[in-house]
Amino acid sequence: MFIFSRVQVIYITLSFLLCSESHFIRRAIYKHIVMCRGFSSKRICTREYFPVCATNGRTYFNKCIFCLAYRENDGSFIMSHLGKC
Repeated sequence: MFIFSRVQVIYITLSFLLCSESHFIRRAIYKHIVMCRGFSSKRICTREYFPVCATNGRTYFNKCIFCLAYRENDGSFIMSHLGKC
């Protein structure tokens, strides 16, 4: 039988709340369409890997590459979620 002290129960509860809160905040922030104004239209993007899934079913390497494809296709798709499709 496991017996937890009060400190352990508080720690476990706070850990759970912090993890779930960050998950909900992240979903709320990235649920909106990515604003592409801040990204260069000169086809120059960084190589950092931060995948973006679009509603066309494709995974883009990062937001900049997503925005390039978004502009090339005249906004025919939007960002679905962060991460791979």
